[in-house]
Amino acid sequence: MSSDSNGDGVESSYVKIPQIKFTKLFINGEFVESLSGKTFETIDPRTGEVIAKISEGDKEDIDLAVKAARQAFDHGPWPRLPGSVTS
Repeated sequence: MSSDSNGDGVESSYVKIPQIKFTKLFINGEFVESLSGKTFETIDPRTGEVIAKISEGDKEDIDLAVKAARQAFDHGPWPRLPGSVTS
């Protein structure tokens, strides 16, 4: 939203950029660095400044994530829960 905060008729806007909290991969219920250690930069399009470096997942990271998901599906409780809840 914009506002005329100084009374001169010129509107200005201020956007508060939220703090980036999650920059790692989420695998098997944990935030982890990529196995390769590679990252990529996230750029603020307004300023061109780097606002965070994010872990970059490769094939090996994907394989771990799929293995963890398969384990959770096959042995975790949630796939056996009812699809709907009745009161």
